[in-house]
Amino acid sequence: MRAFLLLLFAWLGSGAAFAASPPCPAPGRLVFESERQIRRSDVGFTEGLEIYDGALYESTGDFVGHSQVNRIDLATGKVTALVDAGRRYFGEGLTIFGGRIYQMTWREHQVFVFDLEGRRLRRLGNPREGWGLTHDSARLIASDGSDKIFFLSPDDFSTLGSLTVRLGADPVPQLNELEYVDNVIYANVFEDWRVLRISPRTGCVEAVADLSGLLDQMRPADRERVAFDRNFVLNGIAHDPRTGQFVITGKDWPVLFVGRFRPA
Repeated sequence: MRAFLLLLFAWLGSGAAFAASPPCPAPGRLVFESERQIRRSDVGFTEGLEIYDGALYESTGDFVGHSQVNRIDLATGKVTALVDAGRRYFGEGLTIFGGRIYQMTWREHQVFVFDLEGRRLRRLGNPREGWGLTHDSARLIASDGSDKIFFLSPDDFSTLGSLTVRLGADPVPQLNELEYVDNVIYANVFEDWRVLRISPRTGCVEAVADLSGLLDQMRPADRERVAFDRNFVLNGIAHDPRTGQFVITGKDWPVLFVGRFRPA
């Protein structure tokens, strides 16, 4: 016992048990410059958003309407439902990896894998709540509404690793929709007008964009619609690798904003 205690005290004294990460550097500022708007043919309660092969794919929850997987024409805004699950589950984050659509559910702990036409191929389990979903070259990347980001196997959704997202020294909770672009992660914060740019190596927030100005760019009727319900928040980030543009939207928004993030 004495030898064990000596080893324990030596380990604690080394700081190994309580080594804390140093605070992250102060983040930079980004601005989002909208270049055009796309009016949707049908609105959706947007939970996941991604561009693949020139088309915009969307996962919606059933808070307003149905849980669906939609394909949206970036030129016309026409919405085509590939999957309509009704109210059988609450659709959340979506990403396309290896030519397959992955859609998480919110609290049902399910992950559905579809082909690009919406035919279901597999169903996987998720031990956490499903919020945002994206991917890098080898892994799926998910949020669960906490301050954590999880790296997952696309084969079985098993957890490969995780990190805590921090702004300075403070963790950032309620991370929601995600998009991986050029070795960084863009994230919505639930019920917040901020979009964060996060390092997937350290979890540090490298830059912050305030997108509240998008309200001023909406038609009066659109602003009234968004203001009607506190659930109609900013949520949805997709990146088009062909043009370098981002598509930004929110839950039950009639419009999608197309533009670019630039340093402030």
